[in-house]
Amino acid sequence: SHDNAVSALREHALQQDGAPLHLDVRFTGSVDAIRALNEGRCVMAGFHTLADAGRSTLAERNYKPLLQPGLHKIIGFAQRTQGLMVARGNPMGLGNLADVVRSEARFANRALGSGTRVVLDDLLTLAKLKPSQLRGYERTEPSHAAVAQAIAAAQADCGLGIAAAAHKQGLDFVALAQERYHLVCLKSALSELGIQALLHLLKTPEWQQEVARIEGYRPFQRDRKSVV
Repeated sequence: SHDNAVSALREHALQQDGAPLHLDVRFTGSVDAIRALNEGRCVMAGFHTLADAGRSTLAERNYKPLLQPGLHKIIGFAQRTQGLMVARGNPMGLGNLADVVRSEARFANRALGSGTRVVLDDLLTLAKLKPSQLRGYERTEPSHAAVAQAIAAAQADCGLGIAAAAHKQGLDFVALAQERYHLVCLKSALSELGIQALLHLLKTPEWQQEVARIEGYRPFQRDRKSVV
């Protein structure tokens, strides 16, 4: 799905002195993106997971079958915050998903195949809640921006998304979880000039500083926990 850091990377890559890097970016759900990579429809895909969900999660069940050791290379890209997008002033006093269920707030969800849908389902499991308890769980929107727009138009009371999308629509944002955004490519593609140029760009201080300036984002920090 749409990611502000990926959009910023596309613009940043074009501004490199001497050798601008042109990135042809198409936004789709995380699961669909990895499938596109495996089917040869792109050379790199993006997906995101909860930072501290541990093992036996829906994310692991979704992504692990699509990513094979020895075949894929996973690259840390950024860390970002996911949370509830709510109307200005948070009139329903929503602080977590249990509050959403208890207040019967109208929820705008994301479609199957999107990384945010996977993250939501993992958060529900961690909170010992069922999808059926969310009023509007079956109502889906195609992007963070679309969820935010639905809330701004009073067609929904809340939805899961990123801070930048919420604030662009004049909404409030209630942080719920930290997540890692990864890029993945085939190991056989690592020697390609375009991939090499991109990997070099991701390590530069200039890019790390730009990520830190995006609302709700931080440069990627590696640890031993991983979904794959």
